[in-house]
Amino acid sequence: MDSPSNDINILFLGETGVGKTTFINSFVNYLCYDKLDSALNGEIQVLIPASFFVTDPDTFESTTISIGPESKNEIFSERGESNTQGCQSYVFSIGTRKLRLIDAPGVGDTRGVTQDEKNFDHILKFISRYDHLNGICILLKPDEQRMNILFRFCIKELLTHLHVTAKENIIFVFTNARSNFYQPGTTAPLLKGLLNELQENAGVNVPFVRDNTFSFDNESFRFLATYQRGMRFTPEQIQAFSRSWDVSVNEFACLVSRIVTCKAHAVRDTVSLNEAQQLIRKLTRPIGEIATLIQENIQLAQTHKHNLLNKTPSVPNRMPQKNATIVFLDHPRTVCTSDECTRVIMVDGEQKVDYPSRCHAHCHLKGVEQEVIRNPILKHCTAMNKLTGKSGMWL
Repeated sequence: MDSPSNDINILFLGETGVGKTTFINSFVNYLCYDKLDSALNGEIQVLIPASFFVTDPDTFESTTISIGPESKNEIFSERGESNTQGCQSYVFSIGTRKLRLIDAPGVGDTRGVTQDEKNFDHILKFISRYDHLNGICILLKPDEQRMNILFRFCIKELLTHLHVTAKENIIFVFTNARSNFYQPGTTAPLLKGLLNELQENAGVNVPFVRDNTFSFDNESFRFLATYQRGMRFTPEQIQAFSRSWDVSVNEFACLVSRIVTCKAHAVRDTVSLNEAQQLIRKLTRPIGEIATLIQENIQLAQTHKHNLLNKTPSVPNRMPQKNATIVFLDHPRTVCTSDECTRVIMVDGEQKVDYPSRCHAHCHLKGVEQEVIRNPILKHCTAMNKLTGKSGMWL
């Protein structure tokens, strides 16, 4: 699904819990309502279902405010699990152009690093359907006090997966910034330090300047959602939220202006970069097997030499040697990985897994990484059950 060249495509990335969902919902409400009064008298716009707690100032009783119906892609959880489960795009018109907001799972997923890797693969596959990205918004909290492992991992992982040509499209967005006077706050020197490391180690200069940095506060949108659920506020509180709304609307206009003036980043560059990274990761297995084979042959040679020097009986004249044979498949194929459809066989004295049950002997799906179980693209294979989507592994 290619996007026309005049579409505005914006990808939102960030650490889990940074507030991407609330920001995107705020984004569309700022687009619809210039003033908070208009939003209070209108209908709240909800692109992504969300849930949050508010506390009554008199009783300190907590109330859950939910907007939009819960979906499979957005899980409301009180246990701290990551909410956004997969990429989702939201499209609406802005003048004569289409504005597409692409929400992605957060970095630092509560399910661990392995899930982060799966999320990045999913993001890359998702954006590959579009020709270009106009903006790549990295959302950050403005009050990070130290460069902890998660913060460093978040920034470096995000930048590692982007092609160098995307640096001019990177936008830094700080959420919940009212308490920091709508400034990057203590996060700024930490971010500068990481970007300096990137320039020194990789020679890539990612700008972090006023032109590509914007600060918002999501609390005015939460106030809107809470107000429309019946909770009352004092005139002073409404006035404070109104000022916050005005600042964010103005910053929103500057953000959109910046994005539309950026040269569009060709998605194929980023996708090609990550395909190369995947290829390099795949090489670790054959390189490891070759290194093992070399060591085994060295051991065989040393044993043979020892036997010859000691005149051990029945020593063969030729030195024994293990050889590896590469067998190329005639066609890519989808195989079943269940216990019932696999078997263990012996090859040169080593146990190997064999896949005699071939679901699709000649499978030519594009974009499928080899030897990956439950690859989501496999659900499009003709051998798959369209209702359950159960799949095997592509070889």
